[in-house]
Amino acid sequence: MDISLKAADGTFNYRVAAILLHAGRLLVMRDESIDHDYLPGGRVHVGESAETALNRELREELDTALTPHHLAFVAESFFTVDSMRYHELCLYHVMDASPELLARGDAFTRVEGNETHHFRWVKFEELAKLRFFPVFLKERIFSLPDQPEFVTMQSD
Repeated sequence: MDISLKAADGTFNYRVAAILLHAGRLLVMRDESIDHDYLPGGRVHVGESAETALNRELREELDTALTPHHLAFVAESFFTVDSMRYHELCLYHVMDASPELLARGDAFTRVEGNETHHFRWVKFEELAKLRFFPVFLKERIFSLPDQPEFVTMQSD
């Protein structure tokens, strides 16, 4: 069961995401039902460690196993989608792409259940032009921290 707590005035989510890097590019994804690009990852399950959750999500979304380098950001976000308020805590892990993942090319599509995920490698410089979340990564991608940093984002 995902850690997603619904209340009368909003929802709290606990998530993990992968900052997958290769040669000055970042792997981003988009689903047909979402109007922006974002990072691979998803919600942590009850009783599951963040690293286990990240590995599970990457297997589900990318059908590959990758090893996180290090935790770069702990981000607390406040936003609204379709009149629903969200409070989200997400752990962003830096990772290198595997040769298997790179062999899929600059853009590829994967189907996970009823969802179709579209992936593409984007040059760091091009992120500023995209509707991409998390927004803070558009600038921070150029100087990722070696130690975890805490970030708060308010988009309401």
